[in-house]
Formats: sequence, C-alpha cells, structure tokens
Amino acid sequence: MNSSPLLKLLSILLISYCYSYFLAKKLPRGMPRLMSMLVVFYAFFRIPRYFPSSILLRGFASFFISWISSFKLILFCFDKGDLTLCHSYIDFVVVAAFPLKINPKFRLSPCHHSSRLRKIVLILTISLIIFFFHDTALIFPTSWIVIFIYLCTKPHTEVIPLLNEPHKSTSLQTFWGKRWNKISSNVLRETIYDPIKTAINPYKDDNNIDGRTKVVALIITLIVSGIMHEIMFYHMSCGMKPTWEVTYFFVLHGICMAFEMVVKRSWVRTLGWSTLHPVISVPLTLGFLLVTSYWLLVLPVWRISGMRCDV
Repeated sequence: MNSSPLLKLLSILLISYCYSYFLAKKLPRGMPRLMSMLVVFYAFFRIPRYFPSSILLRGFASFFISWISSFKLILFCFDKGDLTLCHSYIDFVVVAAFPLKINPKFRLSPCHHSSRLRKIVLILTISLIIFFFHDTALIFPTSWIVIFIYLCTKPHTEVIPLLNEPHKSTSLQTFWGKRWNKISSNVLRETIYDPIKTAINPYKDDNNIDGRTKVVALIITLIVSGIMHEIMFYHMSCGMKPTWEVTYFFVLHGICMAFEMVVKRSWVRTLGWSTLHPVISVPLTLGFLLVTSYWLLVLPVWRISGMRCDV
C-alpha cells in the first residue's frame, strides 16, 4: 500500500490549520491576516492533485478543502464565521475541515466529556481501514466519513445540513437560498452576498436595503459560485481548460432569480396579486432546474468522467 499521498495530504492540512490557528490568528484582522494566509490558500488549491486516479475524490477535495475550508478561513481573517467560536486547535480543525459548526449555547460539563471507549473505537476503526484498504482513494473518504460520524456525536458541534427538501422549492430563490447545498450557500452568503450589500449601502440594515442592491449582490454571488464550480471542474478534469459552461449556468440562474424578484414585487406589492400556487410554481421551478442542469452541468461532467490525471 502506498500511503505517501495520504500522509502528505494530512500533513498539509494539519500544518496549514496549525499555522492559521496559532500564528495567523495573532496578526491584526483584515488584510494583514488575509495576506499571511495566501500560502494556505495555494496549498488548499493544490490538494486535489493528490488523487490522480479518482475524479470523485478530486471533486470531493476541491469542494470541501479548496472551496469551503478556504472560504471559512477567509471569514476567519476578518474575525467572522464559525471558526471564531473555536477555543481549541482540535475544534478549529473540526469546523474547518468538516460541515460542522460550534454550538455557541453549549456549556461543557463533566457529563459531556468524550468517553475513552468511543475514542478507542474510532482509532481502531481507522486503523483497520488503513490496514485492509490498499488504495488511498478508499482510505481517505472512508476515514473522513468515520471521523465525521464520530464528530456528529459530540454535544458541542452541530451538523450543517446539506439539503432541505429541494423538491419542494417554489422558486429559484427558495431553491438556492434555503433548500440546496446549505454548506456552500451559507459560506457564500457570509463571504460575498452580505459584504457586497454592506459595501453598497453601509448605513442601512437588511430590512431597508433596496431591491437593486440585493440583485447586484445576488448576481455577483452566483458568479463567484460559478467560478468556484469551474475550479472544481478544473480539478476533476486534471487541469483541462475551462469551458465556462458552469459559470454560464449560475449567471443564467442569477438573472432568472433577479427576474423573479422583480415579478414578485410587481405582482404582490404593486398589483396586489397572490403568488403562484405550489402546484404550479414547484413544477415550473424543478423543470427549469432539470433542463438547465442537464445542459450546463451534467453534460460537462459526462465529458470528463473517468478521466485520470498524469502524475
């Protein structure tokens, strides 16, 4: 078994998080801390290359490490986000690397200390995985899932749900904002959407921000989402030149969501009409999603499926 790539990956992650928590944290928040983290962001961008034989793992690493973990660290540079609630290095790694967050209302008590038995079972399970699996492509995701399940039992952590009944979406706004991929939508809201709204109207609260500001922030957020998905495709396709189809997908949906906002404002507030019944709006929303997803997402994935990187 060649465990060298896995050991390199773990070393990069742990050293990067250690640097972020113990050293970068000491710098002033904002640009000084952000500039000091550039080497970490570059390292995270390179991590998917450690899985040359698996397109699934390249996509997995690109999403959770190159994208989500990097964006969490960007928020951390400005003293925002879930990482600011971490009071230990272990919690910092847990929140940065997994779809988890610290419960701010939790107070540690003696009855909440992890039992030694659970830790022993965790160590033995991962040891057996490494012993029996002779492929790094199997060791990494299996170990990640085992650790994630273990962390879900910790009383001071909360799981960030991935989906929230997306089949019940009555609009594109509902689908992207509340029901689909809460992990990325939460991160994008904190890193892109909210800062843009604040930058355009710094003296207004969220309830008083006009629709045009929200539309601009929404479209820019979806453009960033498209670019991050292009980076995922770049990793999955072993560095293939981007076709920008994925970015077009999110730009298209951003424009359509802006159109939705205008129509709702006209129908409900100006004309006094009621919104469409879910019997009509749900099929329209899901139909549009299926058609555009197949055209601009599924077909690009199909073209790169089975691709193996040369190392």
